[in-house]
Amino acid sequence: MLFVPVEEIAAALGWETQLDQESKQISLNGHALDPTRLRKLTSGTLLVPLDELERAGATISWSDDGMEAFVASGLLKKTAIRFADKHVEVDLANQRLRAYQGARCVLDSHISSGREGRKTPPGNFKAGPVKTPMHRSRLYHNAPMPWSVQVHENIFIHGFQKVPRRPASHGCIRLPLAGANPAKWFYDWIDIGTPISIRGHWPVGASRVENPTIFGRLTFQKAIIATAAIIACVLIILFILQRRGKV
Repeated sequence: MLFVPVEEIAAALGWETQLDQESKQISLNGHALDPTRLRKLTSGTLLVPLDELERAGATISWSDDGMEAFVASGLLKKTAIRFADKHVEVDLANQRLRAYQGARCVLDSHISSGREGRKTPPGNFKAGPVKTPMHRSRLYHNAPMPWSVQVHENIFIHGFQKVPRRPASHGCIRLPLAGANPAKWFYDWIDIGTPISIRGHWPVGASRVENPTIFGRLTFQKAIIATAAIIACVLIILFILQRRGKV
């Protein structure tokens, strides 16, 4: 099933969109779209399947390889829509997951990856083979992991109730269940075998900073001058004491 953004396809075909404020019914080119067949990105972008465009009056033809659809309205308005490969990028440094279909970012969500001592491994992986609406952790007390997609061994991308914008998991990549439910959207969208790239490192261990001594703050040259000054002071004091003794 190939979906396209309603606003973009309307502009390409020169069609008008109408929204009934009372019923929230959306019409395209005078055709009421079936709400049960529409999809929505977590950003709110509304998507419509190609066959709904046919019902609205468009003509659709396909390329020889079946990977590109040509959608036309009359003789002058025509646009090409191509099936695009999916891929996922996980940014550990900034705690974000982005899902792409071709060059289009279809999901951009904050995540929680593995905390210190349980870091999420970086690398290039493929989704699966496990993909299930509910997985339970065999390592951590049968903990529920809704909308689970396996990445590598015991590392999954899955939904979680609390997803702070920092590493907080045992190694898995947590997506929010709240709001537009990015976890479920991601689960419905991704296919087994979809490439997943995990990049970046967090947290970076802070090097220990020790309080420097007074000599530690001095350069070698300044240290010599300071030492000479101290010796000179001592000699002056001794000289004064010696003179007083003679008096």
